[in-house]
Amino acid sequence: MLGILVGKLILWLLTLRGRDATSLPGKVALAISPGLIRRFGRRVKRVIAVTGTNGKTTTTSMLASMIAANEAVITNHKGANLPQGIATAFLKSCSWTGRLKANLAVLEIDEATLPKIAADLPIGVIVVTNVFRDQLDRYGELDGTLAKLLEGIRKTQATIVLNADDPLCRYLGLRSSRQDIYFGMARDTARSPRREQMRDGQFCLMCGHPLKYDAFWYGQLGLYRCEHCDFVRPHPAFQGRLEGGFLRFSEAGLPDLLLDLPVSGLYNAYNVLAATAAARTLGLSSAAIHAGLRMYRPPEGRMQRFDLEAPVTLHLIKNPTGCDSVLDTVVSDPRDKVMVIGINDLAADGRDVSWLWDADFELVAEDARIQTIVATGYRAHDMALRLKYAGVPEAKLRIEPDLAAALQEGVRAGASTGAVVHTLVTYTLLSPAARLLAERRDRLEPQGALYRPSVS
Repeated sequence: MLGILVGKLILWLLTLRGRDATSLPGKVALAISPGLIRRFGRRVKRVIAVTGTNGKTTTTSMLASMIAANEAVITNHKGANLPQGIATAFLKSCSWTGRLKANLAVLEIDEATLPKIAADLPIGVIVVTNVFRDQLDRYGELDGTLAKLLEGIRKTQATIVLNADDPLCRYLGLRSSRQDIYFGMARDTARSPRREQMRDGQFCLMCGHPLKYDAFWYGQLGLYRCEHCDFVRPHPAFQGRLEGGFLRFSEAGLPDLLLDLPVSGLYNAYNVLAATAAARTLGLSSAAIHAGLRMYRPPEGRMQRFDLEAPVTLHLIKNPTGCDSVLDTVVSDPRDKVMVIGINDLAADGRDVSWLWDADFELVAEDARIQTIVATGYRAHDMALRLKYAGVPEAKLRIEPDLAAALQEGVRAGASTGAVVHTLVTYTLLSPAARLLAERRDRLEPQGALYRPSVS
């Protein structure tokens, strides 16, 4: 009880100061009451966990929004997915006596955190978005990530909702001994890659032989099969097909749903597909799914838009595959562009930045519409070196380790040339970048510049 009281007090004080508390109240509360998550787990009736490498925050936010169309829901939709963030989500949804204001929780849970808390929560459904190599200093190679996910899944009796297009998710389904349901894109939408890329999970984890691919979507997501055993992409129960700015969602025996895509990009279409598949698994109606997507607002840094002297879009990057997806979105933008790329190597970012050499920054070098690139953050020089080796002319490169100065330079360069600005940053630069851009927006508003939240 003391942990709840202290956590609620810290939450109240931070809110009073205008701070968006996502972790600190839970961190202090857990230090006082280490069993706090288990205690909350006994008071909530059902938990839906969203885990995986990329897309957790967006998928969690969309699914929570769909459920909220019908009932109150507890969620950590801003991406605080470690124990302290999960504890904070419960603290925000409880009274001073610890009584929860909702019976259902949709929680984003970090892959390494899942096995630590899975037994403490009544998890009924686990959504695994995908499994990519990420933060080698935290997770190690892919076999370590898979082992953590399997350990967490096996501590529950949950139904697991998996990405059929990812061979690593398929492996989880085969090894977990749990009821598995798959989502994936329609087969005929896969394509031959236009260029060679770094792909994780290229070998069959059942027999060790190389996987054969007939086509890809992105990363290792594709039409895979092993020619030495019976490991093959399963037919997904829930299928998606991109149609302009919509996703056609198909489920056997039911009419198709034509879903709005509140954020662009193929990887975000997968997030909509994952959230909708989970919603259908939970029995949500078409009306709730449509209403949830209408109410959805992109989390911080997930293609967040700022209308300044030049339009700025803020993106999170953290691993090769996710970075490639963002880069593909940037180069697909037909307008003239300025890029600000911020790389830090703090604990939340991952100390090992060798992933920069696996990301396809050659895409940037090949795009003549990119006029200027400003490298920033603690590892600004590493980023500039990677861009130089990718083939970016030195005349286009700027190095400015200070984030505020780099953003200012990027916006000014965009405004002077009529270009848009794409800002790509790692975790610990995300909130500072959003704050600095919002402050710049607020200074412009009295002069008549209006800001309307939107997505590109």
